[in-house]
Amino acid sequence: MNLVYRKARSFVLLASGLSAVVLNNTIDGYSAMFGISLILSALITMLFLFVYFDKPLNEKVLMEMILDGFSGIIIFTYNQSNDSFFLTVFSFWIFINGLFYLSSGILDKSNKKYLPLYTIVGIVLLVFGFMPLHMNEESHEIIIYLIGFAIIVYSSSNLYLLFKKKSEIY
Repeated sequence: MNLVYRKARSFVLLASGLSAVVLNNTIDGYSAMFGISLILSALITMLFLFVYFDKPLNEKVLMEMILDGFSGIIIFTYNQSNDSFFLTVFSFWIFINGLFYLSSGILDKSNKKYLPLYTIVGIVLLVFGFMPLHMNEESHEIIIYLIGFAIIVYSSSNLYLLFKKKSEIY
């Protein structure tokens, strides 16, 4: 199975994470960029599902597409969307992706060779899911760096596994 679509999804998220780090301490407007990158990544995953509909599919890829699409759309459709709502949606998104990593590493026997990577990345993403919700006003300046770093860790680990395993990450 060709993984071009899965790699494209990871590159879109990597670009989003890198742009968060480049924004220089401002979270203003990043929620729209993050929402667009999530919707785009959900569309790329949907295209992947349409192209390879007759091949065996891991359920986590479908759940990942639904998570990306739901999180991206809710950022744009919620009428009182502000920075704290964006942080809640981001925390939910990164926490669930951490659960996907952790469960794939621990429960799937085909990922046994990469168990330390799956476990470490899963735990790190779970921690990143809780951190933005517990930031106070004094530390609010560094939160965009935290978000960017979390997305960079997630997308770069996806890319590493896609290139190293030459198969689906889940």
